[in-house]
Amino acid sequence: PAIDGSNLTGISSAAGSSHFQAVFTSDTGWATYGAGTKITFNATHRNVGTDFDTTNNRYVAPADGVYLFYYGIYTAFNDSTNGFQFTKNGSGSGVVDLSGNVTTYNEQGAGNHVQTASVCINLSANDYIEIYAHTPSDVYAGHTSWGGCRIS
Repeated sequence: PAIDGSNLTGISSAAGSSHFQAVFTSDTGWATYGAGTKITFNATHRNVGTDFDTTNNRYVAPADGVYLFYYGIYTAFNDSTNGFQFTKNGSGSGVVDLSGNVTTYNEQGAGNHVQTASVCINLSANDYIEIYAHTPSDVYAGHTSWGGCRIS
C-alpha cells in the first residue's frame, strides 16, 4: 500500500506550506552581473503560498520558522571569477560561513559550470532572501534557478 504520511508524528503542519522555484521569464542567454548586484529571477515554476515576489526578485517569509533554500547557477561564459551568495534582508551577514566567505566562488577559469549552494536558516515573518553576485559574474538564464521551502 502507498504511504500517505497520516501516521507520521513530529512533523510541523507548516512544513511545505510555502515553497517556490524561481527562474527567468525566458531563456535570454547570458547576462553579466557586477559585484553586489542582485540576480533578477523574475518568474516562477511554482510559488505555493505566493511568497516569492517576482517584482522585487525575492522570497518573503510568511511566518517565523526554519527555511531551506538552494540555487543552481550556470555560469562562467567569459568570466573566470564567479561568486554568488544568499542575502537576508539585504545583507550577507548570518548567511555566509563563519569566516565571512561567500556562499560559492570559482576561479578555475572561464569554462561553463553550475555553482550550487544551499542554506538552512531561521527567518522571522517578513524577512526576505535574495541571491547576489559577490564578484563580477556571468549567468546563463536557461539553466539557472533557485528555490526553497518552509520546513517548520
